[in-house]
Parts: sequence; structure tokens; C-alpha cells
Amino acid sequence: MKKNAISLLIALISFSSVAQVEESIPTDAELTGQRVYHHMENMVGFMEKNGLNKFEFPGLADHTWDVITPALDHIYAKAMLDVTKGPIEVTVPPRDSERYASFHLLDAEHFAVYHEVTPAEGGTYLLIRSGADYEIPKGKYIDTIEVSDDLIFAFIRVQTFEYRDNGVADEWRKQLVVNNYAPASDLQLPQREDVRAVVRFADQITDGWKETHDNMQTIIADDNFDQEKLAEVRRYVHHLASSGLVVNNLSGFEHPGHVDDLSDERRRSVLTHLGHLGFPAEHAYYELIPMTPEGKKLNGSEDFVLTMPHQQAVGKFWSVTRYSDETRLPLDPETIGGSERQVWAGGNTSPDAEGNITITFSSHDPENSTYWMPVVDGEDYYFVVRYYLPQEGLAGNTAQSLIYRGSPLESLMVPKASFNYGN
Repeated sequence: MKKNAISLLIALISFSSVAQVEESIPTDAELTGQRVYHHMENMVGFMEKNGLNKFEFPGLADHTWDVITPALDHIYAKAMLDVTKGPIEVTVPPRDSERYASFHLLDAEHFAVYHEVTPAEGGTYLLIRSGADYEIPKGKYIDTIEVSDDLIFAFIRVQTFEYRDNGVADEWRKQLVVNNYAPASDLQLPQREDVRAVVRFADQITDGWKETHDNMQTIIADDNFDQEKLAEVRRYVHHLASSGLVVNNLSGFEHPGHVDDLSDERRRSVLTHLGHLGFPAEHAYYELIPMTPEGKKLNGSEDFVLTMPHQQAVGKFWSVTRYSDETRLPLDPETIGGSERQVWAGGNTSPDAEGNITITFSSHDPENSTYWMPVVDGEDYYFVVRYYLPQEGLAGNTAQSLIYRGSPLESLMVPKASFNYGN
């Protein structure tokens, strides 16, 4: 193993002690506060702009976005749904059976409380508030979803087969319909810069979780948890994100008590920072690939070749997306010769004679039979492999397994050990 790789691993392994010397390590309560504030401050801004019970249709993610490591294999529709005074119906349109779409709900603490693929024939979901005394309509619903929040965030994804889609996905999402049975609440939103007020607002609109209740109350009562303290905690979380602690999305978005929840506030905070509104690993499993098997950071000065089976053990599809290490965003097309290539996926590639796909990460066109992923000469980058509806056979066969198995990094880049979607 090369000297720089050894140094990198030593730095990663000893990170916690280094961080302890440089600054105090946040408590679990402070990490909860940072995580909930990061989420709810974004939600407050969303409600200021869009109100309640109305879908927003964001544009395509690119190098100018403020959400880091965005997925580029689908586009979104987002809405804050108010079930305080009455139920909400969300109707999703029919779709081609080959095109994935999903309905994802996140609570005030940034936990996923629902995530299912929408039926190809379309239909209507009914959302109701747990413990509400209003009348529940009867009808033929895809599902009746009971939530423990007054306001629940709906995040709908629809697959794009190319980064610049042909418009089918955009047309599909704009047929979404929200029907609220009662007027929206007259909200008094907190000032977004007031950290404790934002966390308090989150606490007020949810029943919460017994596992995080004490952390939430500690932060709400802490006069010192202000923007200055928040910046301290964020610095720690940013360092953690570069430390090797998190190499996949396991236990970032699962609610307390879920089979994949590790009850680790560090992981939750880092993954909220890296992938706000992300999926639990059972629905979509994300793997980070930042280094070669020898421990060198991926850099555009040297070609990197990824070969893996085109047919993966997934219920829907897989994708490979590359990001700038500096910005954690897609590359600016101007830096890669005007190329719009940001993602390769099962839907826009074909297997070779051996059933594999080979992607070459290079600053120049390799001019061979592989799929070219452009990178910038001399600049660090990383890529993320996403597996939608991972199945049992994926264990031991993910990109991390293929790249790092038998290498000095095998013990650091540890993939999720099992998958149970649909079981």
C-alpha cells in the first residue's frame, strides 16, 4: 500500500481523537438539534415560498444547486401537506411500467415515515393525522397513511432515463393532485435564523419519538444553542463527512426502531448534511466511492475504470453519478468540454458480451467500447452508485464490494450486509 494511502487511513482512523483536540465533540442532543434545524429551516423556507398543500416542481439538479450530492436519475415534486384539520388526498397519475416513481413522506425530525413505489395504474393516497377526531372519508385508496405530524412533507420522485429528460417525467409529475378536506392552517412560522425557535416549531407539529424526545427538549431549553454554537456543530459534522465514518446511507433516514436504524446521531447528522430528503437504505441503497482500491483519492489526472454486472439484484434500477469533491455537486458542463454527461444508469446503457458494463472516468474520451464519464484533469471527484429496491442477491455484489474486496480499504469501505426490500 502506498505511503499516501497509509497516511490517509491513519488520518481517518484517528479522526475522532484529532477532532477532540481541535474542538469539543457535540453531544447527541446538539447533533439532534443540528439535524432537525437543517431539515426544518429548509421546510420553513419551502412553506414561505409555496404555502401548504401545493406541489412545487424543482428544475433539474446541476452545479448551481444548494442541495449537495443530488440524485440525477429522477426529478421531483415536493409539497408540505397539512392534515391538522382534515385528511388529505394525493392522486398520482398512471405511468409506464418501466418508469419508476415513488411516494415518500418525511416527518418534522427528518425521518422517513413512508416510502413506496406508486402503482403503474395510478390512484389516490389518503393521509390522516394520528389521533384526529375528524371524519375519515371512505373510498378505494392505494393506501391510507396515518401520520404523527400536523404537517408532513411529501417528496415524489419520477425516473428520468437521461439527465436531460425528454419531458415525459416532467409531464407526469405535473399531473399530481392534492385534495384537502379542510382549509389549511394559519401558521405562524418561526424566524429561520432563530435556531431554537425552528427546532421548537418542529417539536410542536409532531408527536415525535421517545428515542429523541430528551434531545429535542434539551436543545429547546438551551439558551446557548444559537447560530454560533450551530456553526461549531456543523464544522464537526462536515469533518465527520470526510472522515470515512459514512460510506453508505444506512441509518441516515430510518425512523427510530426500524430494523436498519443504528441509533447513531453522528450518522444521522452526516447523512442529513450530505443527502437531505434521502431514502432509507432498504428502498434505495447509496454507496460512496471516493478512492481507488490503493487508497488514492479519485482525481481526473488518472483514468479510473469501473466494471460491474449490468444486471443487478434490484427491483427497479441502478445508477452511477459523479460529483466534484470540492462542491459535492454535479460538474459544470463548461469544465468538461460542454458535456451534459452526469449519470449512467441501467436504462441508458447496454451490457457487453459478458453481461457487464464498463464506465471509464477520464478527462478525455477513451475512444473505446466503454461508457465515458467525463472528469476534470487534476481535480478530485467521487461517485455514488444508487440501487433502487435492493434485493437479497445484492449483498456482497455492490460496487464497494467489487472495488475494495481484497484491498487494504476493505475494512473501511464496508457495504450493507443484507437487503430486505419487500420481505
